[in-house]
Amino acid sequence: MITIQGFARLCGCNTQTLRYYDRIGLLTPAKVDEWTGYRYYEEAQALLFVKIKNLQQADFSIEEIKALLPGDDDLLMAAFERKIEEQKQKLETIRKIKRSYLEEAMDMRNIVNEYMDFVEGRMAKPELWQELGLEGEQEAKAKAAVNDMLVEWISKCREASEEIARNMDSKELNVMKEVMETLMDGNPDNRSLLFSVTGGNENPEGEIPADAQTVFERGGWDHVSAWINEIPNLGNGKQKYFVFRVREDSPVSDPGFPTILLAVMAIKHDAMNGGMNCRIGLSSDGQNHFTLLQK
Repeated sequence: MITIQGFARLCGCNTQTLRYYDRIGLLTPAKVDEWTGYRYYEEAQALLFVKIKNLQQADFSIEEIKALLPGDDDLLMAAFERKIEEQKQKLETIRKIKRSYLEEAMDMRNIVNEYMDFVEGRMAKPELWQELGLEGEQEAKAKAAVNDMLVEWISKCREASEEIARNMDSKELNVMKEVMETLMDGNPDNRSLLFSVTGGNENPEGEIPADAQTVFERGGWDHVSAWINEIPNLGNGKQKYFVFRVREDSPVSDPGFPTILLAVMAIKHDAMNGGMNCRIGLSSDGQNHFTLLQK
């Protein structure tokens, strides 16, 4: 009989490993002294230790090891072959996932880049800046400040594209492609929501809470410049929601407008503090409407 210390040296392990094997029922000492509690092993148990160690290294579960321990070497060799085949199949599955991920990540990057390039191009339209009452030197200063912000926003969107791809299945990706195709066609339909753009970190989905309070409203206007300077100061740390319902011919329905609006509000009112969301849809009465809510 060998003490636990001697058996550990024989097996090239430590006593904690042997106590763990005993606790989970893999390798029980041949004898435990009832007075001292000392554990003793037989030399023949060293072969069981070798089996256990190698099966564990081959990724067999504890229950699988328990079932294989009584078997001979032929049984163990057959088990190793099955494990090899399982690992081959698992490896091939991982390779397929890797290929699929790379393809979807590339698609998502392309969609994000295409959208951002599209929005950047639309923002060059002078009528969008005029819609906010920005002209001349005022427009030039605003554009410089807005572009600085947009560089950061666009960079974050592009970086996020791979994370989106990791959590998006093929069906959702196809929907994204269809949305982009519709956007590029320049033919908005009568959906209640045309665009939703979010800035800031809070409530990234942009859904408007039921308890959000209206703080400013305007209706029946032709251009945002008629009332934009009446908007109260927004640097209060609350989430802001800019909700538009407009005629189809309004510059506000342009995809570049919500990004410009949020950037201008962030610069003018420090409205990024707390987060912002701009939602734009078509009106049902042929009039332009705006509501500012916050929570």
